Amino acid sequence: MAMSIRAMQCFVTVVSTGSISRAAATLHVAQPALSLLIRNLEEDLGVVLLHRSARGVTPTAAGTRMLAHAREILGRIDSARADVREDLSAPRGTVSLAMSMSMAKLLTVPLLRFSLEHWPGVYLKIIESSTGYIPGFVSSGHADLGLTFSDDASVDLRFQHLIDEELVVVSPPPAKRGRKPPAADLHALPAMSLRALSALPLVLPGNPHSLRRLLDQYQQRERVDFRVIAEANAIPQLIELAQAGVAHTILSYEAVRHEATRGDVVLHRISKPRMTRPVFLCRSDVLPLSMAASAVADRVGRIIADARPAGAPARPRVR
Repeated sequence: MAMSIRAMQCFVTVVSTGSISRAAATLHVAQPALSLLIRNLEEDLGVVLLHRSARGVTPTAAGTRMLAHAREILGRIDSARADVREDLSAPRGTVSLAMSMSMAKLLTVPLLRFSLEHWPGVYLKIIESSTGYIPGFVSSGHADLGLTFSDDASVDLRFQHLIDEELVVVSPPPAKRGRKPPAADLHALPAMSLRALSALPLVLPGNPHSLRRLLDQYQQRERVDFRVIAEANAIPQLIELAQAGVAHTILSYEAVRHEATRGDVVLHRISKPRMTRPVFLCRSDVLPLSMAASAVADRVGRIIADARPAGAPARPRVR
């Protein structure tokens, strides 16, 4: 049977290099042997995988589907190999973690620093993405772990609630800054009611952004209407607009804590009611998690727990 691990490795290399001759040089095999292997793979599958031309090769529609499967299978094989060789005290292997920009600001530096110091055999891949795509990354195997703000995804995923992070109003800095930046510690922030917030000109993410959906739920439940003057989905843009005095916005405290500490923006806690957003760690409920991925998942939980403001509720639960 031509569908072997070696055949998949060769096929992926051929597509990646765009040339059978370059792939042969990369794999250190003879070009005729590699061409024969690819033809045998096509005959075994009963489809044409590659468009061949004088310029090189490109995958057909069937080849593109085969490429996705081959990469996932080879990744799983690498994970299995690393998993059976490692122990809990010295995890090894590649771990992919997908998360939003706001969570990346909190986690990337301490997680990578800890990994380099304590897990020399672990290779971390941080994938920054909109949370709407993250469950799909985990389901498809493109990410081992993901951080999301909702657990309303596929049944093939397992969700662990880590924390309810607080949302804050992000406002322009004072026209004349004093020597001392305004308060940035969460519990020292002045409060603003939801009614007062509804009078401010706001720039918010647009639908279907998860934060906007959550804010719309608060509006409906509390029967208030935000004065949204524009939409922008990227966190840096929202912070920049507030800093420039164009408008106010609403973000998680961690997403804007550093800018507030520098005095670039002013923060207010939202009261009556306090606005929070749940953070979940998701993983596949079908595929086994490697020891390295388990170690990373545990460390992510610890970092988030350590960053939790005093008195903030912690309600860990798994679904």
